[in-house]
Amino acid sequence: MPLAFLAPLFLGALAALAVPIIVHLIQRERKEAQAFPSLMFLSQVPYKSTRRRNIRNVALFLLRSAALALIVLAFARPWFEGELDASSPLATATEKVILVDRSYSMGYSDRWDRALAAANGAIDGVGPEDVATIVFFDGGAMALNQATSDHARLRATLAGAQPGSGVTRYGPGLKLAQSILDTSDKPRRQVIVISDFQRAGWDGGDGVRMPAGTEVTPVAITDEQTANIAVAGVTLRREDVAGRERVTAIARLINTAVEPVAGVRVTLELNGRDLETMTTDIGAGDAATVTFAPFTLADGSQRGSIRVDTDALPADDAFRLVLSPGQAVDVLLADGGGQRSTLYLERALGIGDQPRYRTTTKPANNVRAADFEGQDVVIWNDAAFPGGATGAALGEFVRAGGGLILVLGPRGSWESAGELFPATVGRVVDRDDPGGAFGFIDYGHAMFEVFRAPRSGDLSAARFFRYRPVAGTDAATAVLARFDDGAPAILERRVGAGRVVVVTSTLDNYWSDLPVQPVFLPMVHQMTRYSAGWIEPSPWFTVGQVVNVAGPAAIVTTTAPDSAEGGAAVIAAPVPDLVAIAPGGDRIEVPTGLLSLEERGFYELRTPGSSVIGRIVAVNVDLNESDLVSMDAQELVAAVRPRGDAAGRAADASRVSPVDRERRQAVWWYLLIVAFVFLAVETVWANRISRRRTAAG
Repeated sequence: MPLAFLAPLFLGALAALAVPIIVHLIQRERKEAQAFPSLMFLSQVPYKSTRRRNIRNVALFLLRSAALALIVLAFARPWFEGELDASSPLATATEKVILVDRSYSMGYSDRWDRALAAANGAIDGVGPEDVATIVFFDGGAMALNQATSDHARLRATLAGAQPGSGVTRYGPGLKLAQSILDTSDKPRRQVIVISDFQRAGWDGGDGVRMPAGTEVTPVAITDEQTANIAVAGVTLRREDVAGRERVTAIARLINTAVEPVAGVRVTLELNGRDLETMTTDIGAGDAATVTFAPFTLADGSQRGSIRVDTDALPADDAFRLVLSPGQAVDVLLADGGGQRSTLYLERALGIGDQPRYRTTTKPANNVRAADFEGQDVVIWNDAAFPGGATGAALGEFVRAGGGLILVLGPRGSWESAGELFPATVGRVVDRDDPGGAFGFIDYGHAMFEVFRAPRSGDLSAARFFRYRPVAGTDAATAVLARFDDGAPAILERRVGAGRVVVVTSTLDNYWSDLPVQPVFLPMVHQMTRYSAGWIEPSPWFTVGQVVNVAGPAAIVTTTAPDSAEGGAAVIAAPVPDLVAIAPGGDRIEVPTGLLSLEERGFYELRTPGSSVIGRIVAVNVDLNESDLVSMDAQELVAAVRPRGDAAGRAADASRVSPVDRERRQAVWWYLLIVAFVFLAVETVWANRISRRRTAAG
């Protein structure tokens, strides 16, 4: 077999062997002599350095040179080329990636035990020349170990593992396997996918293609028939009764079995105490709702859950939520035009329940500074702007974060509004029949974005017969809507921490027919919510979402794009130091205020060093994972198998990289051993020769 080297440049060091020979052979007598007077009468006898022109001990010199040569050869990493038997351990060495699905659907019945058994079976197939990496995946993927052939280490990574709370996503696991195999120097590669191959988790593989020669082996952990009852969601209805807030919980259940289920027990729990248990029947592949009796909501946040009796898939048997009182917007309606001008506003605000609106109506000329306390929004409806202490208090209310809606009508003046509305309001403009309409609406604005979707309401259908023109606004005032003649219809201005919204036509049926249009109710609600800066506090979130826990309960992002709940970027500043206690008991530092929700259950938020719970976050599983319908595993195999795989596998079966061959042959190790033996012999030999010369001299 021909000899090859991984680092042939090291062979250049062999030239160093010529140095001692050259030193010995070119030694000459000095040609320049220094004359000394005391020696001038002595005759000169030429000296021939005969000994220095010959190697005195050729065997010792060769032994030393051989030791140095062997060390140089060892650093050059030699290996023997030649054809390998395709059945030899070196030619069949395999890089294995064992993908284990740990999504919560793997907790159905005994699936997880079967998955671990399959993973241990794959470990049994790891030979002494093979290496394996175990990867757990659900919505993401994580390698649990460095590639190794040690069975004990591989089995240790599986010990105590349990299915998680995430959903099945094959893309992350397959991409991680691809990156591991791309850097492998083994002649063979294999991916073993252990999963229930849930149809809902497959999106075509995300363009993943394994390296040439990779064998993809699916291990399906499925059941011929499945049965599962899940709590799919909860609706909460709130109402005020005798000054106390009462809540009605309505649970929605689904049955994925092919058989109907009778007598399903459903329990409402609050703070660890069962309030009510009801039973219901659910048809095959059907859904049912259960309405519990109303209960009074106590002060503070309370943990609640609605659960069914435990079945083969426990992860979706309970739906958790956090109930907090006071989820209402307080509105002061200051009226300047009499009962008829506030009729439609009062009725619209009286219907709202998400949030509820607690409305107090007073004549504008009777409003005092104390009336603004405890309010979220003030609607100054067709009345002159207040002066004196009341006007100053209204300005402070807005600057502190309150909302103000100015409705410009035929009555009053607004010159004293100052920074709240620095503009000139003109005389009433009459529009001929059939009146004007909205010609421009900023649907990208938070107030109007709900009307952007099809069949969400036609704002352009309303007709306006009169309005007040506005001029002289500054750059801080934005026009959110205009009439078809270009005149401003709705404006917004930020003042301090608050918002001022100006409507240039009345919100009654005198100046327009807007109050009798279907869009009036949602438009008033949107305007009031936006002015108040109200963000709906979510009673629950979904595993995989990232939540801003430093500010309002708003979703920042989500790793489950097909989740039922959407996401919006909301970041609070400044962010306090927070510590979260996960449902499993782990302590999580939250320095940025953004908490990634990885487990189902209740997260407790605290400040460092405090045992007082500052906030509770309820987290539920994504119900898409409760759909236990399986796909054909060969569909996944075909999608990720490399193109031209048969030819690639045949070529790679006999391919062994030089690095792998050299590592397996380990010739350098034997060369170093022989070199050290030579050096040891040379040391003993040289010492003996030296002692002999000393004794002879």
